Amino acid sequence: MTASSRPSAVEVMASLTALAERGLLRRLDVALARFLHATVPQAVAPEVLLAAALLARAEGQGHSCWPLAGWLLADADDSDADEADAVALRAALAPLLQRLPTAPTAWRAALLSCAAVDDATAPKPDPGPLVLAGPPDRPRLYLRRYWQYEQFLLTQARARVALVPALDPPQAAAWLTRLFGPPDTTHEATPGAAPGDAIDWQRLACAATLRAGLTLITGGPGTGKTYTAARALALLFATDPSPAAMRVALAAPTGKAAARLAQSIAQAWGALGASLGAEPEAQAALADWGTRIGPAKTLHSLLGARPDTRHWRFDARHPLPLDVLVVDEASMVHLELMTALLQALPPQARLILLGDKDQLASVEAGAVLGDL
Repeated sequence: MTASSRPSAVEVMASLTALAERGLLRRLDVALARFLHATVPQAVAPEVLLAAALLARAEGQGHSCWPLAGWLLADADDSDADEADAVALRAALAPLLQRLPTAPTAWRAALLSCAAVDDATAPKPDPGPLVLAGPPDRPRLYLRRYWQYEQFLLTQARARVALVPALDPPQAAAWLTRLFGPPDTTHEATPGAAPGDAIDWQRLACAATLRAGLTLITGGPGTGKTYTAARALALLFATDPSPAAMRVALAAPTGKAAARLAQSIAQAWGALGASLGAEPEAQAALADWGTRIGPAKTLHSLLGARPDTRHWRFDARHPLPLDVLVVDEASMVHLELMTALLQALPPQARLILLGDKDQLASVEAGAVLGDL
């Protein structure tokens, strides 16, 4: 590439507009590039305008960022080269891309030269609308609010995983035996058995729920996620010093999913009663604990959605009155909604996420369950 062959900002905007007219980009994608072209007080590099449009396109497809290497390097892990619409867009952009650098480091330098782009490792005093993160050879471009959502969720996940409540191991072990039967240790004595052949993952998930403020229970359809969640709740009640005061809520992204969760938990709770046999004290405790589980709600209802606004009734200043929250179909929860949920959930409250990252996806940006 020579300096004279480098496209101008005007050429890039004309190309992006033409791609929108052909349906290969949304007009909204081009609008972000046009905004930068019009408002940044200095000449904007063509890489910035093109990256802005492709970032807006990525956000529209449910991604929280645009990975530069995925477009510039054929062997990049985050390439979308196999997607039909991406193939058509790449072909249409080829004449423009051939006149620009192919190295992600060169694009990174061009992006950071723009006042609208912040380096995630060295933010500017006057924050811009875009943030560049990741290693120099694999940079990722974000809209600022999605960058902030990801950083908040990362901090929250680390803090909640590190939250180790007080635990009475003998009591926990006794209740695990009540709920699941004696531990199966036969795999330890079976020559040639693969590690984990006889591991009871549902039992292990319940035990793990006692040890942290964040638990992920994942699996495909029919693997017993709500069965496990019901036993995890029973275990939390059984080991809590004040079970009569424990506040539990069930939630899901949609009304249908919330109703299904309530039904599944109720069925699992009933089966749990049968599994405890004729132990009067355990049966009485189970019946009392069941009254502490609130009705299932949609996440929007739980948080108190306010019409025509992005604000919620419950937030960091007005936290949810909860000790345990179970969220089903967590793969559908996007970045913004999960951020709002964790802002409203008290720091000491436990969060149990149920779902399958390969099933239903969020309709807005971010695959939180899969990333976690």
